[in-house]
Amino acid sequence: MPRIHRPGGRQRANHRLLALSGLLGGAIGLGIALVATRGVPDGTRPDLMSAPLPLWFAVVLAFAWGVVLPVISWRWHRVVDEHEREAYRDGAVAGFYAVAIGAPIWWTFWRAGMLPPVDATALFAAMIAVTGIVWLWRKYR
Repeated sequence: MPRIHRPGGRQRANHRLLALSGLLGGAIGLGIALVATRGVPDGTRPDLMSAPLPLWFAVVLAFAWGVVLPVISWRWHRVVDEHEREAYRDGAVAGFYAVAIGAPIWWTFWRAGMLPPVDATALFAAMIAVTGIVWLWRKYR
């Protein structure tokens, strides 16, 4: 009978923390969507990235992003192995370069009238995407 591979305790903790991080992100996104669309007239589309948020909700989001997520990340860094740590480091460096190179280029082209003003949200999304793609590529190749 073939032996079934069962992940060890650190690997289970790694998976649990990644799932918790994903659930936190999903809850934040769902919360923003629900709060931003409340009170919007029928037939109109709210801008989920710039719709006003109530103060109480902004405080909850800031706490989730500024306290809960760093705690999850700190715990994750304590349970990952060196291969995944290196994959994450490479992804983080690539994400940094995406912003460090992309922002000045975008800013320069905006000043020349070729692009719209620099959008911090787009830069943030690009950084997260590049970081995640490189991390996944390094982790699973």
